[in-house]
Amino acid sequence: VHFSQFTADRMNLNPSMIGNFSENNSRFSIQRKSQWNSVSVPFSSFSSSYERKNIFNDYNLGIQFLNDKSGDSKLSLNQINLALSKNLNNLSIGAVVGFCQKSIDYTNLIFENEEQLLKYNYIYPDIGIGLSYKIFPSEILSYNFGISTFHLNEPNNSFYEDEIVNLPVKNNFYFKLEYDYLTSFTIIPEVFFTNQGVSNELLIGSQAEIKSKNIKIIPFTYYRVEDAIILGFGIMKDNLTANISYDINVSDLSIASNNRGGFEFSIIYLWEKKKQRINNYTEEICPKYL
Repeated sequence: VHFSQFTADRMNLNPSMIGNFSENNSRFSIQRKSQWNSVSVPFSSFSSSYERKNIFNDYNLGIQFLNDKSGDSKLSLNQINLALSKNLNNLSIGAVVGFCQKSIDYTNLIFENEEQLLKYNYIYPDIGIGLSYKIFPSEILSYNFGISTFHLNEPNNSFYEDEIVNLPVKNNFYFKLEYDYLTSFTIIPEVFFTNQGVSNELLIGSQAEIKSKNIKIIPFTYYRVEDAIILGFGIMKDNLTANISYDINVSDLSIASNNRGGFEFSIIYLWEKKKQRINNYTEEICPKYL
């Protein structure tokens, strides 16, 4: 699963960020990406999540559904994640437990030698943890740093009946600076680094928030080192934010892809749960003689 808008669904980034919003107590997001249409059968990823802040004693709850499908074999992942986080002043800690199901279709695959791939699907648990720290040196400046680890239990990730292939531990490192340059203009540089097994990825870039009357315009640009340039644009009105982005492929695969990567969009909605009003007064009837 590879989202370029890596902060849209925070459970993929860091479970400690669940419920990390100030003015509302509920957050819903959907996100979809389709890529490599110019090279092969498209790889598509979809995520949907709900977060609820302060369900009890500063604990936050999150639930996520994740679907990923790729290639001629229709290699598919369906995953449900449950996350819990707690705010400790500027520090937040969180944990996530996932229940995953992977499947594959061998119909369109051709093997030179007969393969004993007897399993068409399997189920496994997935565990992750994270922490994040946010500090406000001044009214116009804030820093946010986070570190998270996924696949702590290193689940078996093989379709062979008698073979164990452990899913490597994945580590995410995230840093964000938010600076209110003007009353109507905020700049947000970000750095995201991830490591899993022998694979590493570094993504750097920035987004800006331009306030205009009752809407907020959010252009952003990122560079995934030696892989893609990401150009995107978002609009926020009231509590609703919509983003769209495109990956321009600049890796060695660009010869085949013609620099075409993939589209991605996300929608985020935040709201405040209305509290039931309780009337603490008793009705009094005016005397008739008045």
